[in-house]
Amino acid sequence: MDNSSGKRIYYWMPLQYERALDTGEFDIPVVMPGRDIKRDGVSFYSNEKMALNSKLRMAISLSESETISFLARVIKIEMSDEPGMDYVIGVVICEIKPGDKEKIEVFLRQIDIDHVLGNIALDGVVDINFIAGFPPVIKKIGSLVQEHSEALGEYILKCLLFSILDKERYKKFIAEKELNFVYTHSEKARFRVNLHMQRGRVEATFRLIPPNVKSPCELGLPPVVEKLLENKKGLILVAGRTGSGKTTTIASMVDFLNHTRGGIIVTIEDPVEYIHTNNKCIIKQREVGRDTLSFSAAAKNALRQNPDVLVIGEILDTETMDVAITASETGALVLATIHAANASQVLDRATSFFSPDIQKNILSRLSLVLRGVITQMLVPRSDSEGLVLTAEVLIANDAVKKLVRTGDWKSIPTFIQTGKSIGMQTMHDSLEHFYQQGMISAEYLLEEVKS
Repeated sequence: MDNSSGKRIYYWMPLQYERALDTGEFDIPVVMPGRDIKRDGVSFYSNEKMALNSKLRMAISLSESETISFLARVIKIEMSDEPGMDYVIGVVICEIKPGDKEKIEVFLRQIDIDHVLGNIALDGVVDINFIAGFPPVIKKIGSLVQEHSEALGEYILKCLLFSILDKERYKKFIAEKELNFVYTHSEKARFRVNLHMQRGRVEATFRLIPPNVKSPCELGLPPVVEKLLENKKGLILVAGRTGSGKTTTIASMVDFLNHTRGGIIVTIEDPVEYIHTNNKCIIKQREVGRDTLSFSAAAKNALRQNPDVLVIGEILDTETMDVAITASETGALVLATIHAANASQVLDRATSFFSPDIQKNILSRLSLVLRGVITQMLVPRSDSEGLVLTAEVLIANDAVKKLVRTGDWKSIPTFIQTGKSIGMQTMHDSLEHFYQQGMISAEYLLEEVKS
């Protein structure tokens, strides 16, 4: 993709302008933040109004070491809602040094994320890492590969990553120095983007989102997981460490419900990675930071929407955990993720959100609504063709519910072992299954035994 079409790109970097005086000279330079850029002009914020067709001398940086200037004409004036910057001024280039126009077009290609992503073969890609001083670094299963392209300078990388931020996201990142969102490159290539600071530099990780949502069984989860989704109410917790595929599993569950039963599904996500299309269900997807301020606020208000299914992307605090239990008690099926390595840790973490004086009550409530806990892990395939989803599954039968009421987590592994007839399985069982199928190597079985 190139910029011959005149595509506008967000450009939040400072630029300089000088107003032309009646004498033919120019006024003192003023530095203001830009807003967007294209091959024949820019727009920027200003605290002074300018006349249409008035002339300016502009200067913009194309790299850490190169700045170019040109004469421009004002073609657009808009009111701004930014404090201290009352106007947005749009200008078109009317006079520029030979060769500088081409430099601008090269610069635009360098900071156009679609152009950069379009030159990367996405087969087998897990993450794309944008790091100052390197070309894009591609993470595949078990390997890191650098693109055969020029290294990205700190300034170019900053412009590139800022180019995909609208005003709200830009201001949020500047304030918080962290940002998670989804970027759509094409119909089949969407990325979960984590924008962050590293040693004072802006960098990012782009994780490729699978284009199609698979069913739980297609993901590799045991059939009992789909059986769990037949519950009309209750709480199902999906756990695992960061990067274990929890979001994909939850999306798979939502898609399964959407095609097997009717109802209202409300999801609370940060960010919204998988876009669901209404089938048998009406699905409302709310994004933290855009549609709501927090998981807890959205979960609390979701109860007033009377959902049949409530999906909480991540339980991080007491209020969200309490709302998840309350929603389950009032007749909704609640699906939620939580960070933990096994079922014992899940239940311990779920109750540890609450003060000791009310934990007995929480255990009692949790024992009545819990339907199951799925703790998962992604393991590289032995043929290096992807990842295998392995999982521990705890089903909340009467014996487990009694165990939850007492808080005796150390007995859970034994209960899972004795519950295999109703679909429970240990992580070792799952690893053994995929090892016997030749999909994973023996080293992961040995690691599980050691742990």
